[in-house]
Amino acid sequence: MDCCRNEHLPFEAEELDESSMREIRKEVGESEESRTRCLQILRKDLQSLDNIQPCLEEDFLLQVLRTSKFDPAKAMQKILRFYQHQDKLAETFKTCSMSLEKAGSLNHVWISPYRLENHTALVIALGGKVDYSMYSFEDRLYLDLITVSELMRNPLNALCGVTFMVDYKGFGMRTLFEHTPGRVKIFVESLLGSPLRFKGFHIVNHPPVFSVIFNMAYPLLPKKIRDRLFLHPNDNWKSLHSLVPADILPEQYGGKLKQSSMINPLEDIAELDKHYLKQMQFGSLKNRHLRQSMTVISA
Repeated sequence: MDCCRNEHLPFEAEELDESSMREIRKEVGESEESRTRCLQILRKDLQSLDNIQPCLEEDFLLQVLRTSKFDPAKAMQKILRFYQHQDKLAETFKTCSMSLEKAGSLNHVWISPYRLENHTALVIALGGKVDYSMYSFEDRLYLDLITVSELMRNPLNALCGVTFMVDYKGFGMRTLFEHTPGRVKIFVESLLGSPLRFKGFHIVNHPPVFSVIFNMAYPLLPKKIRDRLFLHPNDNWKSLHSLVPADILPEQYGGKLKQSSMINPLEDIAELDKHYLKQMQFGSLKNRHLRQSMTVISA
């Protein structure tokens, strides 16, 4: 643990040293001038829309601009697609209902307390753990999205991005049947439509049946994401550790951390739900009522 503290930035960090911040901002095209200019252009363009109630908060707009390399035109298109997808999600979630206790008991997502060398956060999702006799695919998707929404609130995550590791141990036929082509499509679109930089996807413990899901999802991914997707073989974690250091992994993946040190991003699920629903207020005026009336998690 002392080694991790010295060599790896903690997950809670929100900024880097001045030299590193300067390098990352250069990578995404951010400067005082570009930030001021692009925010002004993007706000003006959004305010000119007749059929959209946009979020004009600086934090949100900067998240999108950073994923668009500070190109206001690209950022505008990303926001329009984001709001279009929000309507799809509102339709998807309109029949979902979970108690707060049920939503908080799935425990299928964890975050390492330390970041990778490129300062990205490491999120570990247990894709084979979900009991679909108790949770619907849509329930799980909702919990995934409020987790992503929470990740975006940290400005360092917005700048450096996030690395995902998905463990498919326990993935069987019952789980496979829940992953219809339509559901896989909306899952992929939901993640890629979020204003978050995805720096890597690492798949571990994937059984042969997983190839069905992989073959559905892979064509939906842009080339940039395909190049960052790694399926690791069962080789005593050598392949995984070549890209994700053991120092920041829990022991079940050959790592040096206790599971008890991992961070549960859904610990304060009521607050996360409130923040996500606030985001859903923005978007098309046509479907505003559907989004505003959406309630998935109840006390």
